Amino acid sequence: MSIYFWDSNILRVFSDNPDHSVLCKHIERVFWDRILLPSVVVAESWRGRLRRIDTVPKARPEEAIFPYQKLVETHEVLRLFTVTPFDKGSANRLLWLRQDMKRRKKSIKKRHADMMIAAMTLSYEFILITRNEKDFADLLPAHQVENWIDKPFVR
Repeated sequence: MSIYFWDSNILRVFSDNPDHSVLCKHIERVFWDRILLPSVVVAESWRGRLRRIDTVPKARPEEAIFPYQKLVETHEVLRLFTVTPFDKGSANRLLWLRQDMKRRKKSIKKRHADMMIAAMTLSYEFILITRNEKDFADLLPAHQVENWIDKPFVR
């Protein structure tokens, strides 16, 4: 039975709309315990929330309410998942992906997080769930990438 990694954009849809009909049908199909988060996605989530808090002006305390509420909401959502670490196997795959990208003369500068997520997906032999299929087209085989938001659920 397959195990699924969620990319940040899927986690965001789930956080904003946990009753999203297509996403819910996919979750029911695969069972909740088969859905994991790569530690890279967790780091992206925290980094985004902390960046918003860092921009809160100190002179206007009422403007701190929303970013801190979102921080708590993010914490609550992340607690629902098992987080998978970026490990030695993932590091080896990342090195291989970097070398492959250089060999194919593709830019790797802006794609570090995507490459780390792809390396983890390859290392653990999971399936990546993302809305950004094009971002992973040259990093992962097609059978390891699915879109549970924009692709209709088929039984």
